[in-house]
Amino acid sequence: MATTMPAARTEVIGRPRFEGSNICTWIGFKHVMYLIEEAVLDHLRQVGSVPRRLYEEQGLGVEIVESDARIASALHMDDEVRTEVTAGAPDADGTLLLRTRSFVDRPKGTVRAVTATVRVAIREPGPAATLPPQPASLVGRGSLAPDPDVAKLIEGTNAVAWRWRIPYFYCHFSRHIQHSGYLRVMEEVVDLFLAERGISIRSYLDERGWIPVVPRASVRIIEDALMEEELHTVYSVEEIYKDFTYTSRMDCYVKRDGRLVPTATGRITHGYAKVLNRADWELVPFDARTLTALSGGAK
Repeated sequence: MATTMPAARTEVIGRPRFEGSNICTWIGFKHVMYLIEEAVLDHLRQVGSVPRRLYEEQGLGVEIVESDARIASALHMDDEVRTEVTAGAPDADGTLLLRTRSFVDRPKGTVRAVTATVRVAIREPGPAATLPPQPASLVGRGSLAPDPDVAKLIEGTNAVAWRWRIPYFYCHFSRHIQHSGYLRVMEEVVDLFLAERGISIRSYLDERGWIPVVPRASVRIIEDALMEEELHTVYSVEEIYKDFTYTSRMDCYVKRDGRLVPTATGRITHGYAKVLNRADWELVPFDARTLTALSGGAK
């Protein structure tokens, strides 16, 4: 269903969730994007499209179907982040494009920390579906042993595939995985990929004091993936740029009637930073071991 809300600009003040501070007090990309998501939802409330009311009274679900965030300055635990949300008229496909700018105060003044675009749809959630029996063994972190059709898909490529059963707590509207769920999938598959390549986050942190940093991440939902379906996630490094950043692609599928159905795609750009102390870090170039691992070479 098309949105009909007028162009508007709103502002919200938020803080990163405590959960997102995993290395020292820096906030990971997923929780940065959670802040953007919350600002967009608050914008909808302020212009009269209250998600709870839309669902309970009209049977309509608010869906974030696409996001693209550029992180220019690291956010920290306890930061007070001011996010401006600007929306235009709905697009021809009925979705609404919102642009956000997030600011944080620093000793030398206010800095723009994040800019993002988010696309929102307001629609009737699809009908419930009867699923075929799903593999009971795919619990927890799932498996890096790909489905045979996925194995053919990635044969000869610089990719890993992860099979995983979608739990209810990644879903909403009693039915399908939501935008924030795919952010969690992206974070998880990155972690699994690095471990599979022999450069796990823990090993680099212990050996070198290096941590991954993310200047950009995006997700686009293509088709609903349903609660307790088996999600097949393919993750591959696409480009390494000047030994300082690399961009990877995530593609997600479910298998229905014997064929792979794309459900989401995304990209994420990483670099590495060396931890200097509990409050500071600096970017470092990739060395030979890191480049080999990212390129699909020896572990």
